Amino acid sequence: MRKLLYLVKYALPIALLFTLGVVLFSPDRNRDADTVIYATYADIKDWDPASAFSLEVLALANIYEPLVYYSPSNGEDPIRPALAKEWSVSDDGLVWTFLLRDGVRFHDGTELTAEAAKLSLERTISLGKGGAYIWSAVDSIHAPDRLTLEIHTTYPAPIDLIASSQYAAYIYSPQAAENGSEWFNTGKAAGTGPYRFKQWVRNQQIVLEKNSDYWGGWQENQINRVIFKIVRESATQVQLILAGEADFVSLVPLDLLDALAKQGSIQVDYIPSWKNSQFLINTSKTPTDNLHFRKALIHSWDYNAVVQEIYADSADVSRGIIPKSLWGHDDSLPTPVFDLELAKRHLEASEIPPAERKISISYIASSLAYQSAAELFQSNLTKIGIQAELQPGPWGTIWSAAKSQETAPNLISMTWWPTYATPSDWLIGLFRTESLANFNLSYYSNSHYDALVDAGLKLEATDRSTAVRKYHEAQQILVQDAVAVFYADLKERIVHSSDLSGVDSNPAYNAVFFHKLKRISAKDD
Repeated sequence: MRKLLYLVKYALPIALLFTLGVVLFSPDRNRDADTVIYATYADIKDWDPASAFSLEVLALANIYEPLVYYSPSNGEDPIRPALAKEWSVSDDGLVWTFLLRDGVRFHDGTELTAEAAKLSLERTISLGKGGAYIWSAVDSIHAPDRLTLEIHTTYPAPIDLIASSQYAAYIYSPQAAENGSEWFNTGKAAGTGPYRFKQWVRNQQIVLEKNSDYWGGWQENQINRVIFKIVRESATQVQLILAGEADFVSLVPLDLLDALAKQGSIQVDYIPSWKNSQFLINTSKTPTDNLHFRKALIHSWDYNAVVQEIYADSADVSRGIIPKSLWGHDDSLPTPVFDLELAKRHLEASEIPPAERKISISYIASSLAYQSAAELFQSNLTKIGIQAELQPGPWGTIWSAAKSQETAPNLISMTWWPTYATPSDWLIGLFRTESLANFNLSYYSNSHYDALVDAGLKLEATDRSTAVRKYHEAQQILVQDAVAVFYADLKERIVHSSDLSGVDSNPAYNAVFFHKLKRISAKDD
């Protein structure tokens, strides 16, 4: 019954569109076979590779490159070359040396040198925005010769792993760095990657074109042009891929995935994921600054219904903030409990007067899963005497509002993926004390928690078992302090045209690497 109330209500119009699509749209690609169109639900908010820290990675990961990449499929040695072809670390773990590729040029024609890489990383660190905190161990950076880069640290840190990050690790042209953030944010770029920036029409589309001089080379049938279409409605995205007018879509109702997968022109890939979803609870805004009130919220969330019915079993119920599939997850954390009677007891223990039991909940409007989950949550809260106002909107709008305490909601939707492959990314990015809110939208501040996370970070390279114990204790504190509704470890899905081969399945990167793709012709198939 819940599924009828909270899913069919929204899926039916799209299902009808799907039915029409089967009849009316046989994919007819009236565009170049070497062009890929990706329908995404949000525009780029920050073009600066030093500070971009969200969906920008979709485009930036194809324009810029780091020193190295992370590949879980490589087993015990997951780090592989990118702009650096070799690397080593000193016996004391304090000096990392990277030998760069020769002959690589940025898109503006500038040569890649160790000095250029040094300036790039130093600027990212000095700006201190986005994911720049990953370089906190760095003491100094040196370029002893044209292609040798040295990174000196204050303690042994896994710089090879950090340098593989999908945020704050891109190497960009020194001329672009000199131009600064304002230059980048007019829609400009100068990386070394396989695609150059071509066009940005705000809130409409982004166009990338083949970098013919790419050091990695090109082969027949690769993708020469990538167009990101900003399409905020899931029904429109489904229509586009059914019509063959999009090759990738990012908003597909879960109950339509099986039907889409049966279309000969569409493929649905299920790949490993380190993504999870939660609703962050503002711990410094009335009435969610009250611990018992927050616990009443935690026990009013129907975890199994959301995962099994709204997410159609494409997720598992979370236990804490770190996904179960990533090292550092604490298996001893209790599974969260949906119990309205227990929620009522916590609500009464909060001593908040009934007239003040009101909260606001913001979520990305384009996500039917968020919407259905929030409405189910709202219904459960009504049953125990809490009034919840739902405030859907575009991600950029609700994020901007949430970063000011005056306009922040009591709860905000959040789906997180790691900057690089470490549990510290969630623990630092979402919950370590911030002087100005960025992603700590719970406004959580706990000095003991901060110390545990900082200590764990410093031990990752030399004593991972102790680092894990620190991280476990930190996760337990977050659960005890009820800082968020941790509800879904996600199973990643990529919905794309079936005539594309080479779609990657790397959970370390929230992007499609288009240079790996090839268009398969009928005769090749």
